Amino acid sequence: MLPKSKRLTRDDFSKLQNRKIIRGNFFDMAVSPSVTTRFAVVVAKKRIKLAVDRNRVKRKIYNTLQDIVLEKPHFVIIYPKQNICSAPYKTINDEIVSIFATL
Repeated sequence: MLPKSKRLTRDDFSKLQNRKIIRGNFFDMAVSPSVTTRFAVVVAKKRIKLAVDRNRVKRKIYNTLQDIVLEKPHFVIIYPKQNICSAPYKTINDEIVSIFATL
């Protein structure tokens, strides 16, 4: 799990401006420039029904985000899709790293 200092708060969600949406195979990502780098993972109950699966997806993504270092600070919100439940950790990690390489 990410430390609280690296996670978005409710107030940070309202500060998001000029968002850029990046679409991937397993998730959509909203990126907005900011002063510090912070992350959030929002898993809709409509997409992934079981709480166990939603929490597992969050843990996989947060674990990958711990090692990410961005050149410029951004607020990043990740919205997982349904097919991420069956994806292995390695493919999720590779997709996140490849998307952050383009920022």
